[in-house]
Amino acid sequence: MSSAGTAPDAGVKRPLAEVLAEVPGCWVAVDRQTNEPRAVAKSPYELAAIIKSDRLTGVSVVRAPDPLEPELVGLG
Repeated sequence: MSSAGTAPDAGVKRPLAEVLAEVPGCWVAVDRQTNEPRAVAKSPYELAAIIKSDRLTGVSVVRAPDPLEPELVGLG
């Protein structure tokens, strides 16, 4: 997809669940200090390419769950 913007209200950390709800089913590079999405992609490989090309630092990579996906409860 593309790089995402920065937080409009610096210093306020949004709940991660709220951020991930905005991009269901996507891989997200989330800023560790603000929880704002810095980049969003459909695959982890695409996200890795964006992180490398944009030289993003200070991010954690998370996959946002899609509410339509089945939830894995346990194995066996």
